[in-house]
Amino acid sequence: MLGKLLGKKNKDGEDEISIEDLITLERFDEAAQKLKDRVKRVPNDLHSHLKLAEVFVELKEASKALDEYVYVADSQADDGFFDKAIAIISKAAKIAPGDDTVPRRLEKYRRMKSLESRRRLAIEGLLSNQTTQVSSAANAALEMELLWNQIAKSHLVEALSAEHLKRLFSVMALKKFSEGEDLAKEGEREPKVMYLIVNGTVEAQAEASGQHVSLRSFTTGSLIGESALLEKKPWPANYVVTDRCTAFILDRNGFERTMVGHEDPRAYIAVLREQHNDREVAHSLLRLRGGG
Repeated sequence: MLGKLLGKKNKDGEDEISIEDLITLERFDEAAQKLKDRVKRVPNDLHSHLKLAEVFVELKEASKALDEYVYVADSQADDGFFDKAIAIISKAAKIAPGDDTVPRRLEKYRRMKSLESRRRLAIEGLLSNQTTQVSSAANAALEMELLWNQIAKSHLVEALSAEHLKRLFSVMALKKFSEGEDLAKEGEREPKVMYLIVNGTVEAQAEASGQHVSLRSFTTGSLIGESALLEKKPWPANYVVTDRCTAFILDRNGFERTMVGHEDPRAYIAVLREQHNDREVAHSLLRLRGGG
């Protein structure tokens, strides 16, 4: 073995045998002990955790091996190395075929990878958008990350591909609204736009039975205006900012630009209207006014 050939000694004057040599000699118990000592000293030594997992596999200690594989995979995923995490947890699946937490973890890493791809391309779109420009490149990167973090869990982000998000966020106008400001008036056909609420609160309000009523509130991730933009219908109620908000605005021109070359325009339109917020507001108001 290399240790003996080179005459390497430990502190007691005995021949030092490396972990690799112990594994080659199939002295797995000793290799495991050395690896456990090493990761105790250096907990974030992922290579040693991975090697320890492999040694536990040889020792037929599947549960311990699985713990090590999961630790390494989670660490890789946390650092953004999703392909590595997927490869590692796939190894774990082979030694623990009956453990239902493994496929769930695998799906989690795949979702994280997909979301990261969406984040990267969506931010590219935002950075190319004239309405999101700020004073410096450093500030721009920070501002775009903040915007992304606010909308990352929205239905729109989950439903559209990374490329489609990039295209959409490159054309939607970003605007801030003050409390009390009207986004649209009941019965009016303008503006023919759709709003994606980034933060703040917007209420759908109307008069019913001589009283002023609030029909619904909308906040981060809500899409309103699908009937105005996509169906060219009048707004079903008054949409009023009740807590100052920031919103992306998709107008007809921007919508048409996002449709150019789209491989599945029907599916894209279905995503934009899937929340059916305007329809629900219209139905609520109809019931209040005794029409349904």
